[in-house]
Amino acid sequence: MIRRSIRSLPGCMVIAALIWFLTGYILYPALSTLKISLTHLDGFTTARYLDYFATATNLLVLKNSIVLGLLTVLTCGFVGTALAFAVHYFEFPFKQTVDKILLLPVMMPGIIIVYAFEQLYGESGLVTKTLETILGLGSAPYHFIGLPGILLVHTYTQYVYFYIAVSLAIRHIDLAVLESARSLGASKFKVFTSVIRPFITPALITAAAVTFMTGIGSFAAPSIIGGSYKVLTTQILLAKANNYMGIAAVQVVVLTFLSLIFFALLRWYEKRMLFDSSVKGVPIQPVRMRNPVARYALYLLAGFLMLAIFLPFATIIVLSFADSSSWMISVYPREFTVDNFRAIFTRARKLQPFLTSVNMSLLAAFLCLLVAVPASYIIEKTRLKVRWLIEFLVILPWAMPASAVAVNLINANSTPNIFAFNTILLGTYILLPLGYFINSLPIMVKTVHISFQNLSDTLTEASKSLGASGFQTCCKVSLPTLYPGLLAGFLFVFIRSIGEYTTSTFLYTASNKPVSIAMVNAVFEYEMGLSMAYGTLLIILTGVLSLVISRLRMKTTA
Repeated sequence: MIRRSIRSLPGCMVIAALIWFLTGYILYPALSTLKISLTHLDGFTTARYLDYFATATNLLVLKNSIVLGLLTVLTCGFVGTALAFAVHYFEFPFKQTVDKILLLPVMMPGIIIVYAFEQLYGESGLVTKTLETILGLGSAPYHFIGLPGILLVHTYTQYVYFYIAVSLAIRHIDLAVLESARSLGASKFKVFTSVIRPFITPALITAAAVTFMTGIGSFAAPSIIGGSYKVLTTQILLAKANNYMGIAAVQVVVLTFLSLIFFALLRWYEKRMLFDSSVKGVPIQPVRMRNPVARYALYLLAGFLMLAIFLPFATIIVLSFADSSSWMISVYPREFTVDNFRAIFTRARKLQPFLTSVNMSLLAAFLCLLVAVPASYIIEKTRLKVRWLIEFLVILPWAMPASAVAVNLINANSTPNIFAFNTILLGTYILLPLGYFINSLPIMVKTVHISFQNLSDTLTEASKSLGASGFQTCCKVSLPTLYPGLLAGFLFVFIRSIGEYTTSTFLYTASNKPVSIAMVNAVFEYEMGLSMAYGTLLIILTGVLSLVISRLRMKTTA
């Protein structure tokens, strides 16, 4: 691989502008929060931290957050790993379709999933009331609130991290190694512990770290169905709402510190235990179960999982046609109408949140593209000494939960600063899409980085040696290779942003109320049908874009 140096004036200006922007909107906000947490009327002090760790309630919230993160890892690890082996280790009909359906939850906004689960399994949920009636019970057979409810939602939305990682690991298990172990008389248990487990261990560790960071940073589920189970993310919003920004700063630093510990462990493990993904022998082939009972049990499990995954989506779509007023007096909706959709498309006030979310998501995706392309080029294709700084700045948001990013932006932009050209951005339209941009930047950089890795230096050098200008080489050689990855990353950032709830809760104003906030407001105004209609529109939009991403990835890997 050829690594280049950049000495031209335009190139140096681009690098300087990139570092200035990343420093101003990622590092400086984080340092602003740290500064606030360490200052008081008397100047520099650690009093806030001492008070925080001396309060039993704060310690309970901290413990709740850690417990939630660890339990999320355990439940997601069990479900995701079992599904990965069931789909990729065993042979059964329609496994490609099942594989794609199992990836659906990660593509949908979390706030929609939470409301769908509440409508199904809440105290007055459809499934809950149905079971209550069938079993003749006087009350709900379970309680979908608190830690169990949050864990159920987390498992549904985050098992995909384990499923994807372990699926890739299973595909790279060497069949020759497995057959050698069997021919030497190793039992199935011995083959699993001695051969299969080492192959999947790095995938398990990576998925566990990502799941833990996502779990402790979760906000939608704890705030809506958490009940009395308080975690750091909900307490940060409470402190911010009461204008206790010093306390919020301490909570953000503690939450970020927890994430950084696991992020550091992930990086350390990646370097020490880097898994050789190249298959040196023959990849394993799916095994057909010989036991008919076990085979049909697998079919039954696959059918149940498909139902469990589709049910929340079907619920949102069906309830989007329900008449909210008639539904309030009965368990099941009895009257259906298109008035919810008519209200959205005929009343500007109802349509505006959806259009605002589209605009802000497009802006965030464009910003990600604008930053990720030069950053990935510098990291992958140059030998500049500032490569490590740029890589650190673009990856740093991965270790910061969305609520931490939002509070950091508030602290940094509540007063004029040089990075905002001596203006105050707090309360303006731009701050929320900036939050979306920071949350999605690491994913965008990772996607674009892979595209640059696939860009052959030989082809670009051959183009130049044949007399093509830099612009011609870019248009005829580089862009055709890069554009599927760039477009897929752009669409993925758009999907992540359009239904985003956590950052929106902290940063939205009257001028940029997003659709996720409109959904919550509709619920509190007893317009459940309208809320579900917003959700249906998001499902349709993200579903179409997910299909486009899938086609682009197939084209990239072809």
